Amino acid sequence: MVILRFLVLLFNVVVITLLVYRMLQLNKESVPLFKKRIIWVAGSFLLMVPLAIIFKIIPFSMTYLMVYPVAVSLFIYMIREERA
Repeated sequence: MVILRFLVLLFNVVVITLLVYRMLQLNKESVPLFKKRIIWVAGSFLLMVPLAIIFKIIPFSMTYLMVYPVAVSLFIYMIREERA
């Protein structure tokens, strides 16, 4: 269980770093304001979930381990850079 918690914490650090980086890069790109707001709201929500678990607002569960990586992956896929 200790190894699992360490891996989840490590995953969260990597994901939070990537989300913050992409959200900051969004300001430099020419994206419509409405789309920027949606990305900022969704990204902020995804950043708050691990904090809510750390502060025991949301209980740690297997559902979190299954849903959170999928949600983050989908979010990163949606805001990825378009390269031609």
